[in-house]
Amino acid sequence: MLNELYRKVAADPTVRSRIKFIAAAQGQDQEAAQMWKRFKRVPFAVVPDPDSKLGAAMNFSPYPVTLLVDKGGTVLWAHVGEFQDADRAFRQIKTAIREPGRRQVGANS
Repeated sequence: MLNELYRKVAADPTVRSRIKFIAAAQGQDQEAAQMWKRFKRVPFAVVPDPDSKLGAAMNFSPYPVTLLVDKGGTVLWAHVGEFQDADRAFRQIKTAIREPGRRQVGANS
């Protein structure tokens, strides 16, 4: 589902110029991160995070978590869990980009 969301973002010129996808493989070394990338056919960068420093820095521990962070480090949108609906997540991301002061939190409901 994350790949589907990536394709939606890449197909929308107003959104793709404002978002860069990067996956942090929390608790995983380089080999495990690249294996996951190949297995899931992930079309964007996957960086290892063997010590889960990203989760500690952003103050979250459940996995997976998807964050939309602006260049200043402000979280504009967060989604906890796997995506069930890429269309819904894409709409929420577009809203977060249009209305950056209104923090969005997605969930699997």
